[in-house]
Amino acid sequence: MSEPHPTEEFEQELFSLIHRLLPVDGIRFYIYVPWAQLKQELSSDRDLDDMMEDYPKKYWSIDPMHPSHYEGTDKTVISNSQLMSHEAWSQTEILNKFYRPNGYFHNCDMFFRQRDRIVAILSMVRKSPAIPFTDAEMDLLHQTQPFIEYCLEKMYISERAHNRSSLIDEYHLTAREVDVIEIALTGVSNKVLCRHLGISLPTLRTHMQRIYSKVDVHSNAELISKLAKYAL
Repeated sequence: MSEPHPTEEFEQELFSLIHRLLPVDGIRFYIYVPWAQLKQELSSDRDLDDMMEDYPKKYWSIDPMHPSHYEGTDKTVISNSQLMSHEAWSQTEILNKFYRPNGYFHNCDMFFRQRDRIVAILSMVRKSPAIPFTDAEMDLLHQTQPFIEYCLEKMYISERAHNRSSLIDEYHLTAREVDVIEIALTGVSNKVLCRHLGISLPTLRTHMQRIYSKVDVHSNAELISKLAKYAL
């Protein structure tokens, strides 16, 4: 039997820690590249994995807790019960179209940053409407977040930062061009890439022309093939 990958060990220990801190019905951890959900993710059960398959396609744009709303802020932990009243949350699209049909009601997210940019999220969910995340639990998660972020830096983020720096140095790319490359390496369409980056298709074409020239390729397929080693 093969040994577990160190990142898998980190995720399992993280889930165990959260379960010891407070009761939750599901946990999900994923690496986050600006406005794009990647494959580096782990959920506490298969049902939660199945539930999340449609999220990046249909629901992220109506989610008031999506991490894109908290870029440029100092928020590290957010819950629906902290964000709005029970009555207001009960009327949201994200609850009634996404969480409730999958058997969940409350959600709490913990954000992890590197150089002020959100790079990973830990999501915790509960099924019962009568059990919101309390102020005391939120305080506990706030106190725990710096330690998890430090461990995450050692496990994941240092590699990403190294990859970004290597791309910039080797191909003389801008930080924004590296953002485009990071998402392009996931294989998403240009339409999806534009939506996640919040740019128009002509702007994307301009970025891609400059990237192709600097990297010396002529298509997305060539770009992905040449830079595959930099994919998260």
